[in-house]
Amino acid sequence: MFGKKKVVAPPPDELMKLLARRGPHKVNRGDLGIVGLAGQVFAPTEGKDLPAVAFAHGWMRSSKSYRDLLFHLASWGIVVAAPDSERGPLASDIELATDLRAALTVCSGVQLGAPGRVSVSAERLGLVGHGFGAAAAVRAAADRTLLGRPPIPVRALVPLFPAPTAADLRVDAAKVTAPALLVAADDALDSMTGNAVELTELLGGDVVLRTLAGVSANDLLENPTVKGFLGVNGADRKVHAAVRAQVTGYLLYRLAGEEQYAAFADPETSMGAAQVLEESKVRRADADHFAQLLGNPAYKPDDDASKRRLPALGR
Repeated sequence: MFGKKKVVAPPPDELMKLLARRGPHKVNRGDLGIVGLAGQVFAPTEGKDLPAVAFAHGWMRSSKSYRDLLFHLASWGIVVAAPDSERGPLASDIELATDLRAALTVCSGVQLGAPGRVSVSAERLGLVGHGFGAAAAVRAAADRTLLGRPPIPVRALVPLFPAPTAADLRVDAAKVTAPALLVAADDALDSMTGNAVELTELLGGDVVLRTLAGVSANDLLENPTVKGFLGVNGADRKVHAAVRAQVTGYLLYRLAGEEQYAAFADPETSMGAAQVLEESKVRRADADHFAQLLGNPAYKPDDDASKRRLPALGR
């Protein structure tokens, strides 16, 4: 019988190793300032109907803290636009969300690179954010108008080490229907600095939650130093490798439709250091965030989380 040829993919751990390395595309870097938006854009030197994502930086950071990650995604054929707005201590995730939508509009409507060499498909758009920027990405993916800017249909959302911002973030999260991959530290799933559990409960699309053990959200940040000239970006190498493989594989599957990476969207598949945490086994902390801030443990001492195959959060 004739039909679609079945794709035989390598095991998940091999896919992680493959996608942790740079991809086959040469990459150009540009400045979003030419369209009136502060930030950077990374794009393959050529390719038609490419997928594109807008990336949101963490609190008090900029796109410079993620240069290697953004370059890496572009090397695998994904255009990345990273706005540099809302960098101050009183930054607004809503304002940053509107700039993410603007950045996606730029990617799909403005010439990138040499004439006729690069184009983006408006049907292959996604959003990625880190920490505070993860909240902005969630808002940008919501099906509602933000500060006069209408919603943009996206096919993938990737909050990395998501952090809580304002209470109404929950309202916007419930208006998201795009499938999502959440990557979080296993000891900050429901805390003052992490809200992956809450987002898993609220997001309306298919959700995959994977955790990394013994890490901090700051381990993803690149801190430029003299060693940068030798290829050392300042981020934790293992965390950076795991995150870039997760993000790349998920986007290639969800946006580019590359079936060999379907495992990245499987909520029951762990991949190397990125361990899946099934939604049915996720639970909220016993202590609220204010109580945790005062030093109270997230879970009651007599509650044996290990019997539920849960990380011992806040212990």
